[in-house]
Amino acid sequence: MSTTVTIGQIPINTTYAGVTGATGGSGTGAQFNITKTNGAYTVAIDSAHLGTGYVAGDTITIPGTSLGGTAPANNDIITVGTVGVNGKIATFGSVGAGAIGNGIIDTIITVTPDTAGSLNTYNLGDKAADFTVVNDTTDNILKVTSALDTTVSFNLNNYQRLTYTDKSTAFDVNGHAGDVYALLKASLGGTVNTTYEGLGIKMEDSGQTSAQVAAVIAGSSVFATAAGGSDYASFVNLVYTNVVGVAPTPAQALPYVTQLATGATTEGALLASAAHLAAFQQTIGLVGVAPATTGVLAGTGIDYIPA
Repeated sequence: MSTTVTIGQIPINTTYAGVTGATGGSGTGAQFNITKTNGAYTVAIDSAHLGTGYVAGDTITIPGTSLGGTAPANNDIITVGTVGVNGKIATFGSVGAGAIGNGIIDTIITVTPDTAGSLNTYNLGDKAADFTVVNDTTDNILKVTSALDTTVSFNLNNYQRLTYTDKSTAFDVNGHAGDVYALLKASLGGTVNTTYEGLGIKMEDSGQTSAQVAAVIAGSSVFATAAGGSDYASFVNLVYTNVVGVAPTPAQALPYVTQLATGATTEGALLASAAHLAAFQQTIGLVGVAPATTGVLAGTGIDYIPA
């Protein structure tokens, strides 16, 4: 694992317009626009406020407090070079060092896993409430920020799973975690049980197919209890209701029951097919509804208890 840690103050890069300061002579009225970039001042005089009564060699001290810093450490001292009619400033020089940042330490930790292109899990070592997570699906980065100190963040490149002390969350919604989630929603409906989600993830991570996991779910006592029986009609009724949103009529259920009874398909294959219907995956948030490219679960992830 390679880790890059960057520590520094959050920079103040901005322009202070129309600032002025105390002069060492009798001149008055000059105003300056001062841009600060990472502590370096760039000074321009306001063409509408060239001042009057200045002479070459006059100094104008703009206090650091007017430039996002402190005085005298961040003062900007302007020295008049030449003047025009009525002592208007024509040319000048400037010396000063601005405050680089706002005093807040900004820590960014970038973590790249040892194994690229595979499923990777990062253990944050604390409870989930102490972090906020943004899933950057474009760059494949989980951006984790500490809720205790928001200046500390983790950019987890090519990580799909996060483990906390109180739960785990999977962001591979287009992979194993999402597939198991869809199977459980299609078979049992309601809120997905995080223990079942963890068991299914373990099965698929170890090489079992979606249809194999679906067969285990369909053959379980939990499913039989939810369906109210272990016969084909009960199976079809429950899966159809969960996927379509309403119970099937006898005529709607009959083709599926017949396929199961004749061996044309299996409960595992039928459940897997139903769980992968695009409309259903949009409904449960795995897939985005146009023009969205990802569903809501890409942002929240899927909670599970590791098996």
